Amino acid sequence: MNDLITTIIAATAGLVAIIGGFLVSRVIAIASEQNGIKRRIREIKNDLLAKREIKDTAEKFLFEDDLNDFVSEDNIARIIGDKTLEEIIEEDEYNYLSKEELEPYYKQLKEMSNELYELHSSTDDYYEEFSVFKKFFTEYKYPDRMDWYERIFKVIDEMEQPEATGPFANFKYIPLTTPTINTDYKDTQKERNRLIDDIRVLELQQEEQLKILNDYGKPEWVWSGLFVLVYACIVGIVYPSTLLPYPKDKYDDVLTKWFLLGLFFSQLLALIIYLGIATYKLTNDKEDYK
Repeated sequence: MNDLITTIIAATAGLVAIIGGFLVSRVIAIASEQNGIKRRIREIKNDLLAKREIKDTAEKFLFEDDLNDFVSEDNIARIIGDKTLEEIIEEDEYNYLSKEELEPYYKQLKEMSNELYELHSSTDDYYEEFSVFKKFFTEYKYPDRMDWYERIFKVIDEMEQPEATGPFANFKYIPLTTPTINTDYKDTQKERNRLIDDIRVLELQQEEQLKILNDYGKPEWVWSGLFVLVYACIVGIVYPSTLLPYPKDKYDDVLTKWFLLGLFFSQLLALIIYLGIATYKLTNDKEDYK
């Protein structure tokens, strides 16, 4: 019985070592693949962050350009004339930005116009150019919109010329720059559209990589294989070891022999079933790669 028990323990240890080695190598391979997928996800996230920042910058440029198209001399004159935003959009046939987007800037332009009128009314001095005017009046409510102040200044100048009175009297209206084809706008628009497509592709890649990572987080047959190995260790190594050295004339030797052999055969059957099911799944799983 001692020889039989020792043989069962040795045989079980050999099987556990072989199957355990395969499982360990599989776990190491999965960990390596997971690290590769995580690294790829980090790269995609960095690309997304960079492209989104560039896209936001491009959209801000396009928005400002469309907004500047609204802040034309004719529309400034309409605003000074107390026309509503709806009337201005209809008269100008402006369709780049929505009414909701233009609303805060419409109010801002009215405030800027009133601000210039108040500044001029506060002095009797005459200023022919806005560049001279802003040297004496340096405090403005919207200092980042000095180009709009200059446009409003010129529009008011033109509107005040016929009466030839007030702080804008005798000003000579100088047109703004000659209209040119805005190639920067078209180029930025194309770049923005390209970035939107790139971001969509990267988001799809990120989504797919996350799905793959989730699948690797649940590796098939590793846990079930570990369970089979634990069972084999218990019935083939742990329990038989408790019988060593085998006591004479204490147990029914024949019954003990067949009980130990039954446990050994059960672990063999568990290993065979495990390997059979795993092989069947591996050879019969069909995945759609289209």
